[in-house]
Parts: sequence; structure tokens; C-alpha cells
Amino acid sequence: MSGGRASPADWCAAGLALLGDEGIDAVTIERLCAALGKTKGSFYHHFAHLEAYQAALLARWEADLTDAPIRAADREPDLRRRGKRLDQAVRGLDHELDRAVRAWGLWNSRVRIAVQRVDARRLAYLAGLHRERGHREPARLAELEYAAFVGAQQLGMLADPRRAARLDHALQGALAALGRRGAAAP
Repeated sequence: MSGGRASPADWCAAGLALLGDEGIDAVTIERLCAALGKTKGSFYHHFAHLEAYQAALLARWEADLTDAPIRAADREPDLRRRGKRLDQAVRGLDHELDRAVRAWGLWNSRVRIAVQRVDARRLAYLAGLHRERGHREPARLAELEYAAFVGAQQLGMLADPRRAARLDHALQGALAALGRRGAAAP
């Protein structure tokens, strides 16, 4: 990268790579400059301070790991295949990055708010899919599906594509059965 100008997108890509691989403590201006072969002046050309950069980083995380899978699913006109398209897009995500952002949010309130916003968007989208399928209690089914996803992600179960596919198949079968019967009351 040292030959050309680094764009804000380049800085964010470098930061997300560091974040996913090593956690937020690795995302320093010095490490970013080293990764891109740039100076601190180049960093500050795009970002007034580290907090502005972190906001851009979170926006990129949301775009890549939430907006992109939703757009991929929405391109599928067939309702039954829309969920499968979403599952395929989600399986290809950087789960280590998602875990790192969630971990960062445990101690940083700005990040926690971003994670809560993303969780709400993801849940709303899943509930919409269940509603379109005519499932009973779509919000509860979405919560169950998303809790299983986050749990599997946190346990590292999505790293093996075959294991992730088997888990998803079992989960989708259970959700479909629950959707037909209606979710159990609390």
C-alpha cells in the first residue's frame, strides 16, 4: 500500500483485520500505519482523532456484516430461498471480527450501543422473514434463531463450514416446526 494514497476504506479494512485477528488493543494508530506503510499524518488526513476512526470502523463493520447479508438475501425473489440466501451470506462472514466487536462492546459504551443497534436490525430482519413465511410468533422465532447464531459464533462452531451447515439445517427444521405450532408460551 505504500505506493499510493490510503483511502478511509483502506484504513478501515486494515483496522478490521487487526480487530478480528488480535482484538481492539491491537488497533492503534502505530499498528495501522505499519500495516499500510503510511504515516500518522496520512491517518489524520482522514480522521480527526481515534474516536472518529473507531466510529468509521463500526460503520464499516455494520455495512459488511449486517447490510451486505441483508442485501444479498433481499435480491432473492423466492421467499423460501431468501432465508437460504441469508444463511449462505452469513456463513461467509468474518465471525472472528463479529466476536471481537461484541467483546469490545462489553467495556465500551459507544460500541455496545452499535452492537445493540445491529442486533436489533438483525432480529427485525429475521422476524420479517418468519412473518413472510406465515410463522406464528415471528419475533420469538427470530430471537431463538439469533440466540443460536450468536451462541454458535461465540463457541466457534461456525468455523467449520460442514458443522455450520448441519447446525443450520437442524435449527431451520426446529424453527419451521415451532413456526407451524406456535412458540411455547413463557
